[in-house]
Amino acid sequence: MTWAPRRALVPLVGVITFSSVLAGCSGSSANGAVGTSGDAGNFIAVDTASPPVVTLQNMTDQPLVDINVALKSGILLFSDSISRLEPKEKRQLRHGDFASRDGTPFSLRIARPREVILTAKDLSGKQMEATVPWK
Repeated sequence: MTWAPRRALVPLVGVITFSSVLAGCSGSSANGAVGTSGDAGNFIAVDTASPPVVTLQNMTDQPLVDINVALKSGILLFSDSISRLEPKEKRQLRHGDFASRDGTPFSLRIARPREVILTAKDLSGKQMEATVPWK
C-alpha cells in the first residue's frame, strides 16, 4: 500500500466536498418562477431590469413568509431575506443589502450575477423554490 502525505489529501478532500455540494445545489427547479417575462400563475415575480435594485412581487393570494433571495454569480452566493411579503405586495431589495457568507456586500463591480434563487413558504408551510435567470 502506498503512503500518501497528508498535504496531498487535503486538496483532494476539498475537491470532493465542493463537488458534492455543487451537485446537491444543481438540482434546483424553476417551479413557479416569474422572470421579467411576466408569466402568470406563479408564486413570485422578479424584476432585475433596474440596476440598483431587485424587485420582488408576491403573485399569490396569501402571504409568503421566510423568503430567502440569493444572487448567484459563478460559485459565489450573495443572499438576503424577507420575513413576510403580503399578497400582491412589491418589495425592492438594494444590491448592497445582499451579502456573502463572510459578510462581503454584493457589488456589480466585483461579481456579475447569473441567477436569482428564491425560496419561500406560504402560511400552511408549503415550501416553494424558484430559479430565475438574471436579465
